[in-house]
Amino acid sequence: MTALKTALLWGALAAGSGAVSGAAIGMPFLFGADVSALPVFEQHGASYKRGGKAGDALALFRQTGMNCFRLRLFVNPNHEGVVTNDLDYTLALAKRVKASGAALMLDLHYSDTWADPGKQFKPAAWAQLPFDQLVRQVGDYTRDVLARFAREGVTPEYIQIGNEITNGLLWPDGRVEFNDGDTDPGPWERLARLLRAGIDAVPAGPGQPKVILQIENPGKRDKCLWFFRHARRAGLRFDIIGVSYYPDWHGGTAGLRGTLDVLAAEFQRPVIVAEVAYPWKEDEQWATRPNMDWPKTPEGQRQFLGEVVAAVRSVPGGLGRGVLYWHPEAVLTPGLSVWAGGSCGLFDDQGEMLPGADFGRTAR
Repeated sequence: MTALKTALLWGALAAGSGAVSGAAIGMPFLFGADVSALPVFEQHGASYKRGGKAGDALALFRQTGMNCFRLRLFVNPNHEGVVTNDLDYTLALAKRVKASGAALMLDLHYSDTWADPGKQFKPAAWAQLPFDQLVRQVGDYTRDVLARFAREGVTPEYIQIGNEITNGLLWPDGRVEFNDGDTDPGPWERLARLLRAGIDAVPAGPGQPKVILQIENPGKRDKCLWFFRHARRAGLRFDIIGVSYYPDWHGGTAGLRGTLDVLAAEFQRPVIVAEVAYPWKEDEQWATRPNMDWPKTPEGQRQFLGEVVAAVRSVPGGLGRGVLYWHPEAVLTPGLSVWAGGSCGLFDDQGEMLPGADFGRTAR
């Protein structure tokens, strides 16, 4: 495909004109994972194996068919536990990703720590900025980050402007509420200015990073439509729609499938599951969680991922374009507090790769 044709197709997609499929624009189907904490686990002695043979986790994942790795970026993290993802750390890991031959997805949190639907903390250094200066800061920060990545030779193929931003980002300035009835246009006007500042700092055109807006709740289809209709009304440029999918929060795969279908149909953008996870073993936190309908075993985890991939692949027009696993490197490791007791990693407690890690190959 020529650069001109690629540019025209991406332009048509961004404008919402015509049914341009993900396959037609040459976007590969992304099988991958968010491996942002991998160096921390390695530094604490974690080792990873496939078929009993130890190796670099990224290389092992590449053997399964994974072709994209996502890395988060915090502005000024405290380096406690796995809250380590500052610019230097993330650049070093990005170089490993690129050296593996995989694509890079950069997830800008615009926070010093975790940002998600329940919390979107401003970076401490930005906390007292008047709103107009905050908008400029978002643009300057995004531009500076991408310039540094370019200088280091690791420009990302995909970039998220915010993480799970269904309720906005940089609270309270950029907070929006689904239940406010949209009687006050102010919150979305402010959020749109912040998002536009980040998006406009990303160069457009062939060979430039594709912009992802990621929300978190495919179990609430009306809320997903509400968010992206506002984004469209604000004229925001975005190339890909991302959702998180955790069944205990978001329901079964039938709901996921339906939401992805309507988002792709209405907005004519590729859709991806940017985060997903399921336990391969029991852990106390799962005892009371709903919708855990698959066995909490290695085979149950593999079955679940197969169903998620099938849901994404079934999106009409070829617009279902990817599934990325969340935190697969989470194994029980001395000196680290490990999310969900390691029950949702893609390696067992001895560091042996689980069959679910092959979801990119077995689901083709």
